[in-house]
Amino acid sequence: MTKYLGVDTSNYRTSVCLLDENGSVIFERRPLLSVPQGKLGLRQQEAVFQHLRVLPSIFEELGPLKDVRFGVTNAPRPVEGSYMPCFIVGHSFVRTLAAAEGLEGFLEISHQENHIWAGLSENPNLIGKPFIAVHLSGGTTEFLLVTWENMKMKVQELGGTSDISAGQFIDRIGVILGLPFPSGPYLEEIALPSELRIGVRVSHFTLSYSGAEAEAKRLIEKGYKGEYLAYAAFLAVAKSVGRVLKNIREETGIQDCLLVGGVMA
Repeated sequence: MTKYLGVDTSNYRTSVCLLDENGSVIFERRPLLSVPQGKLGLRQQEAVFQHLRVLPSIFEELGPLKDVRFGVTNAPRPVEGSYMPCFIVGHSFVRTLAAAEGLEGFLEISHQENHIWAGLSENPNLIGKPFIAVHLSGGTTEFLLVTWENMKMKVQELGGTSDISAGQFIDRIGVILGLPFPSGPYLEEIALPSELRIGVRVSHFTLSYSGAEAEAKRLIEKGYKGEYLAYAAFLAVAKSVGRVLKNIREETGIQDCLLVGGVMA
């Protein structure tokens, strides 16, 4: 029985997953990279070093591989020149494994396409249809038009953030409040509804979170509770994304939308 092994080495996690031919998970490990308290993420060389330390132990736990086909993320986005050193680690491991197994090749896909396919695995009705994908992760906020050519996915960027991403906005608030990085899950735990609101500037298909970040910092300095700020931050992201999606729908006529990425997970 053929199995399928996927590897992704992003700036946040070391991810390894083995599937059977029916798509059921046999083995999965995706530990977060370690970020010192108070820091807003890792430099690329730090992420590369951590991946190099973690991957061997994951493969030792996985054990011998037989009748396996390999796939790996090789770049942040499916555009020419897209590059981040952290993805080279996973690519190098898979390239070595494929060569050792005598395979002629392996599947290479961008991190962004990988997020979209992960979403499509639970929404297969969208495969072959044009739809809008919203990629919200720690470093990315993009609105994408997904179309198909001979059942091959085509991704076109329609808009996104003009400064920091939604994930960075969330993480920076969390770190100021003394929470670990990435801060999203911790802010979710403490968030409490209130009347507090944070504004986000939206223009056509573009949004900006730098002003919202500055406003959140002022509110923290004024002594507003972190629980209320957490809720206001999530609400600000949701409403701003909704406004852009409304603009896209009115201009393109496309109704279907898929939300993907670490922030959405």
